[in-house]
Amino acid sequence: MSKSNRLKKLSSNILLGLGGAIFALIIGEIALRIMGIAYPSFYQADSHRGHALIPGISGWWKHEGEGWVSVNKDGLRDKEYTKQKSENTFRIAVVGDSFAEAIQVNAEDTFWSSMENQLPQCPRFQNQNVEVINFGVGDYGTAQEYMTLKHHVSQYSPDLVVLAVFTGNDIINNSKTLSPEDRFSPFLIKEGDKYVLDSSFKETETYQWRNSFTRKAIFSTINNSRILQLLNETRIAIKKRRQLLGTQTETKSKDALQYLDFNPELYKNSDPNWQEAWNITEALIKLIQQETKSINSELLVVTLSNPAQVYPDINYREQYFNQAEVKNPFYPDERIANLGEKQGFIVLTLAPVFQSHADENQVFLHGFDNTIMGSGHWNKSGHKLAGEIISQKICATEY
Repeated sequence: MSKSNRLKKLSSNILLGLGGAIFALIIGEIALRIMGIAYPSFYQADSHRGHALIPGISGWWKHEGEGWVSVNKDGLRDKEYTKQKSENTFRIAVVGDSFAEAIQVNAEDTFWSSMENQLPQCPRFQNQNVEVINFGVGDYGTAQEYMTLKHHVSQYSPDLVVLAVFTGNDIINNSKTLSPEDRFSPFLIKEGDKYVLDSSFKETETYQWRNSFTRKAIFSTINNSRILQLLNETRIAIKKRRQLLGTQTETKSKDALQYLDFNPELYKNSDPNWQEAWNITEALIKLIQQETKSINSELLVVTLSNPAQVYPDINYREQYFNQAEVKNPFYPDERIANLGEKQGFIVLTLAPVFQSHADENQVFLHGFDNTIMGSGHWNKSGHKLAGEIISQKICATEY
């Protein structure tokens, strides 16, 4: 065979191979779409809040728990709502972080869906439609929630704003000192004798990279390819599995409560940086109260449960808090409740009720089979209980 023929044959084989590979990729892509397998990146850069959910995106979240995540056209992890409120409708806006976003469970199992289902049964709402709209986004601090209220919630004319406060990390997230250096979000900082909003995150390399054309192009490519999403998810799952196996091995010989996202300073308030973080948090909640009034809405602040507060074993809990020299496990909740009394807004504290329920029923309200039970976010049981308690409070309160 001549050299030219050999080259032609080699070229032909390469083309056939490429054609076969492309065909296989197309078939694989179609198959994954038919089966509904999708693991996209759900977040994009946002000039007001640092990051936000991508409108119209959908896919699975399985890193903690398992939930099908569908984001509506306005960038909310919820069904579609019109910004114009219909007549005879009582509209509630839920503002919060990952506990409100709740991608660890399906939408129908979240506390805000539970509220929307339960509240119409309340006597005071018998002749009204009730809408509960979720504005929660993961990794938000109170400053981001304030910006959400100011720039997004206000467009929906809510009658009631429910601010979900997760003290487990909100206080840290509100402090530029305590937060990680690469956190890109707005902060409230002190200048002289007053607090001002600092949006310098937009000048950071992290934010500029995430908002760059190159980064958007890369993630757009991944988000539009189910095969690339699956490969990326597999990589993450393998890494997470190795970490989880190591954690489970350690847990056999150590106190499981060490994995409950616990920071003793949250309950002590003895460190100056934490004291300032608390002052900033209270100032932010006051701003949210003012903004809520400016849009002719009422405010209900709900303090959520921290894993260590509601672990369903009183002996473990007491040992855990005693080792950390924490005298009052409900200090964060009581502090915000005291702020509400001073400022004139209602505060609903979930942690004590959650603790009693967990002890009486010996049930984990945080944690999933693919993580450490008792740690992390609410599972279905936690969301169900939260939905019931918040609904009862709203039913019993005149707004």
